[in-house]
Amino acid sequence: MTDHLGDSNIMTCSIPKCDQQFPKEMQLYHMETRHPDHRTTTTENNIKPLQGISPLKQKGVKRQKDDSDPITTTTTATTTTTRDYARTYINSDEELWQILSALKEESRTPGVIPRLEPQFTSLNRKSTTVAAYLCSPYTDHIATGFMDLGWGCGYRNCQMLMTFLQRKQEAGDYILRQVADISGLQLLLERAWKNGFDVQGAKQLNHRVYKTRKWIGTTEVYSMLVYLGIRCTILDFHRPSGPNNTHDAMFDWIQSNHGNSNHNNKKNKTVYITQRPPLYLQHSGHSRTVIGIELLKDGKRNLIMFDPGRRMLRSYRSRTEPEDDVDESALSSSSSQNEDLEEDDSDILPDDNQPSASSPPATLTKTTTSPPTISTSSSSSPSFASRILSNWKPRTHLPANLLRPFRVDAKAIAKNKQYQLLVLGEVKDERPQGGYLTWNTEKGYLLDEKEREAMKIVTSTDAL
Repeated sequence: MTDHLGDSNIMTCSIPKCDQQFPKEMQLYHMETRHPDHRTTTTENNIKPLQGISPLKQKGVKRQKDDSDPITTTTTATTTTTRDYARTYINSDEELWQILSALKEESRTPGVIPRLEPQFTSLNRKSTTVAAYLCSPYTDHIATGFMDLGWGCGYRNCQMLMTFLQRKQEAGDYILRQVADISGLQLLLERAWKNGFDVQGAKQLNHRVYKTRKWIGTTEVYSMLVYLGIRCTILDFHRPSGPNNTHDAMFDWIQSNHGNSNHNNKKNKTVYITQRPPLYLQHSGHSRTVIGIELLKDGKRNLIMFDPGRRMLRSYRSRTEPEDDVDESALSSSSSQNEDLEEDDSDILPDDNQPSASSPPATLTKTTTSPPTISTSSSSSPSFASRILSNWKPRTHLPANLLRPFRVDAKAIAKNKQYQLLVLGEVKDERPQGGYLTWNTEKGYLLDEKEREAMKIVTSTDAL
């Protein structure tokens, strides 16, 4: 990790008061040139309307097939023009950004992903890792605070996606102006509802989440992002797809998504830090952020997660308590949902490098009252992650033993029958032509106004 890049190749993080630095090569993958104005008419055969209510939040409702699936038609442009992105006027709406208070910097833990590399290589005593694919290092870890334990996971995972968007550039500017705190996200969601987004979902939550403990899921995160003019796709893994109730198809898609991304293919390389965004993973009663996947010698696979319910990554700070951005006195107790907690670390794999007897149990926050669901790095040349690490300047030293990857194996994932993935960007379905569900590299994250208007009704793609 001694391959320092020259100062001319270093860029400073765009976030105010953040002193993190990144190599400029992280900006090589600009999406600005990946927005063709020539569009073709498309039929999305596997897109199904969610009718505003996430399947993972409906009570006693069976999944139904709808023969009248909507057909999305996009007109073909014949001239090349500058696209009018919805972001332009969203970011210029000063009234909006005044009410959306920014998430405190002390609530965020940046620089985690590049520092995970030794956990798969030099610190991995059993040397069981064949390869690990991690998402963009622009992604921060954010944990729940004391005031949002049991109901804030959806907001926190949404914030983690937003940290990536705040640092990512497209069409000459940063995609997202700032990351809002929980109160700001609640106001943002209500504003999206007032503008006609997810009408059914708004009705389900009585059109109000501000100053309440109501938990949110995939459809609410989708609505907030699309309202901000950000393209995203929901993939629906509504049943197990492998033996013993495993979700092999979901693992396959995540591996394909990260493994086929624009990373530097080097021999004998173990850890690949890609430029793909993090993924929002929802199951019954909880959500987490997928930051990568690990392939093992025995053919098994582990998902690598940021779980907002686990605050271990924050313990190196001078404070021992998690930072809160929620005013407890303002919360409505009458609207409280999912306040009872069940601590369970059974789906977090044991760390190969830490003695289990002396280590405190890592807890995975789950909810028990939620509505039920409808059913060897290279020794010859430094790796890309090493080059990032050599130029990263964290505020304090980050002990390696506090950066254990959150490995979750297929057996643990099999505990839940249904999952949804919210993917930033577009996932195109080429299965009718004999292809696969693939992340569309020809479209960026930004929506124009017509696209944004068409996405007010929440839809999901059947991934099975």
